[in-house]
Amino acid sequence: MYKKLWKNFHGAVCSINFYSDNGIKITSLTGFKVNKFIVTDEFIYKITKCNEVIFQFVNDDGFTLKHNLKLTYEEFTERINRLAEYEEEGYALIDIEDLDINDIPSLFIETDHSVEIGESIGIIGYHIDQENLSLKNGIISSFFKSLNGKRFIQFDASIKQGNSGSPLINLTTGKIIGVVGYRLNSITRAYEAFKYIIDENLKLLKKSEGIMNIMDIDPIQVLIANQHQIKQISREFYRSATMLFGYAHEIKSITNYETVNKQLSRKVSKLNQVII
Repeated sequence: MYKKLWKNFHGAVCSINFYSDNGIKITSLTGFKVNKFIVTDEFIYKITKCNEVIFQFVNDDGFTLKHNLKLTYEEFTERINRLAEYEEEGYALIDIEDLDINDIPSLFIETDHSVEIGESIGIIGYHIDQENLSLKNGIISSFFKSLNGKRFIQFDASIKQGNSGSPLINLTTGKIIGVVGYRLNSITRAYEAFKYIIDENLKLLKKSEGIMNIMDIDPIQVLIANQHQIKQISREFYRSATMLFGYAHEIKSITNYETVNKQLSRKVSKLNQVII
């Protein structure tokens, strides 16, 4: 069963890598093709300091490259479907209709099957610190709703940073029922809160820099260096953390976005960039 799952799904799943001006990888997510879109986690809306975005698809072995598609950050943002963002679906759609990847297969979304707790699921995705694509399995363990009424799926399978945007696959039907959101878990929320505290501390310390001097040493600079070290250590712990369970945004259809004129979507994208 899992060999068939890998064979049918791996070719449609890609890594989405974000690079800075000097070629350093900022972060990465997983995405998958459905019709003319790459579907991924909504976290891409928060990535702004970026120079280049690279989509990578691999062959059957999970690591040799089949496609290496490069876009400037401006080209990438123009392809984001802003109507899906406005609807706050929890996942993002990236228009790839006119790109030269016609041999990439398209996955199918589950629209007519009511998934239940205990059903078997599969996940195909990437880890941020690894270049290879991997397959995982588990079961649906629960459901819950957000404040805006969107439903989330809780599943029993380990995930790591980079898995966000992976397809959650119903093994009974072989179709997509959700989009993994790594940043939905408690570890991520705690890390984001801790990082915010450190950044606020640094702002306060920098305002006091140079006020005092003890034996030719500025103690404020020592504290600033200490805060940066703590921030770096916490980041490394976060990158290596593994969750034994995960959450996914439920996805039932992208039909509404399929019918939207591409030029209109890009006009909305450019308008949003001007407003921001």
